[in-house]
Amino acid sequence: MNILRRIMRRLRRSFPTTDFMKHKHEECANFANGRCNFYHITVNPKGSACPHFKAKNKKAETKTTNTDEEN
Repeated sequence: MNILRRIMRRLRRSFPTTDFMKHKHEECANFANGRCNFYHITVNPKGSACPHFKAKNKKAETKTTNTDEEN
C-alpha cells in the first residue's frame, strides 16, 4: 500500500497546476491586439488562459489631490 501512495504522490507532483484556469487571455502579458504572442494565434480575450499564462504588471493608479489651500 505504501508503494501505491508514493506513486500517487509522484504523479500528483508531475501534473501542472491549474491556477491559470482562473485567468483570462486578456490578463496575460503574452496577449496583445487579440493575438497570443506565445502561440502566434488569434484567441478570444474572454476565454480561459493557457498553461503559459503570465500576469501583466499592474500599473499603480495614482490619484492627484488638490494641494492648494484656500485662505
